[in-house]
Amino acid sequence: MTNGIALLKEIQPSCTEAERKIAEHLINNPKTAVFCTIAELANQAQSNPSAAIRLCKRAGLSGYRELQILLTRSLYAQEDLEEPQQTIELDSGLTVETIAQTVIAKTKDAIERVLALVNPGSVESVARAILEARSVTVFGVGASANVAYDFFQKLTRIGIVCSFSFDADNQTSIACGLDSGDVAVAFSYSGRTESTNASAREAKRSGATLVSVTGVGNNPLEKISDYVLRVPITEPLMRTGASLSRATQLVLVDILFTTIVCRSIERSIPRIERSMKAVHAHAAFGEGKDA
Repeated sequence: MTNGIALLKEIQPSCTEAERKIAEHLINNPKTAVFCTIAELANQAQSNPSAAIRLCKRAGLSGYRELQILLTRSLYAQEDLEEPQQTIELDSGLTVETIAQTVIAKTKDAIERVLALVNPGSVESVARAILEARSVTVFGVGASANVAYDFFQKLTRIGIVCSFSFDADNQTSIACGLDSGDVAVAFSYSGRTESTNASAREAKRSGATLVSVTGVGNNPLEKISDYVLRVPITEPLMRTGASLSRATQLVLVDILFTTIVCRSIERSIPRIERSMKAVHAHAAFGEGKDA
């Protein structure tokens, strides 16, 4: 499902000049990769083969061959890939109607970009690892902590042993107690949040399988992860609020969780139904008591 052109557009801002020449050439001429060797591509883009290799690595691909496959799929994709919408320009004169329309339009665009980046193989692998794990622990601070907590409560509803703490130091302490049978899932839009990365490093040191949910492009968190689930770069790192990045991470969580449930239906559905009935019955009892 990963769209090669969409992926290149996402990582362009983080590319070096030599890598950017390769990316721009492929975006404008996607058929080039299908028929050219890496040396021919570099020559046409007025760059060099090593830059093309680095570009593939920055995109999280195994090599040029995988990029060729993704771009071939893009050529046959039915969707029309549009440029990402620009960040809303804040102004004291904006009407509520304009703000609402802009936020909704930007959110829809961001979610569609998630779809273009979803790697089915990675999602399946992460779902399998979580289902087979002794336990799962989740990391995330700031806005990503809210996403991490959402994933935590979803997993506990289907009986998966899972831990999460809003305290960053406690997350690191939990990571130190993991072992090779555990899975750690780290949420960080930038991939550069030091407290989250510290927990991730300790989880790896403990032997746990590390999954990162992070923005496209090379970052420290991605580099140490066993599996990477990417979200599009929708906001600058210096921003007024993490709205779109939070929304895209939540959508990815829903995709992953739904996959986990689908791969464990006999186990998961009865537990979801039981927890729903128990919570609703408790709520009804409380209302009756107050009355």
